[in-house]
Amino acid sequence: MHGVRTAFGIAAVLGGLAGGLLAASSAEAGCTRQIINRSGYTALVSRDGGPWVAVRPHRAQAIRYAHSGRIDVALTCGRGALPESAAFRASFGTVAVIDRCYIQFGDGFFEEQLGGGFWGRKDTGPLALNNPRQGDLVVGPAAGACAPERGALSARY
Repeated sequence: MHGVRTAFGIAAVLGGLAGGLLAASSAEAGCTRQIINRSGYTALVSRDGGPWVAVRPHRAQAIRYAHSGRIDVALTCGRGALPESAAFRASFGTVAVIDRCYIQFGDGFFEEQLGGGFWGRKDTGPLALNNPRQGDLVVGPAAGACAPERGALSARY
């Protein structure tokens, strides 16, 4: 009887280990972060070369990182403006590992000690990356605004 209990115990332990290994191998990233536009521009954002999503001035849009890849940002004037006519354009790598997501920038200086993008010595222009949380992207108010349309200035009522 003692041998049967030992065999069942070993089988339970091995089954638990196998289940844990399967769960670990199927783990995937899953972070929801924010694109925050505090400027007067319309921010166009694309992930991994996909369709552009517009974040209008003084609005925010949730973004989900499911895997590592690339994020493209273009600041444009007006609703129908295309990324090709952007006033500012940039691309950054993104990292998504289990529950840790962030935007890569900089040159890797102290990256192993402080984390990716902690000490960014690369100019990111009007964007604040990984702020207020890792993976967030903020278009700052210093980015400016679109010039008002001429028709709006010369109209008389």
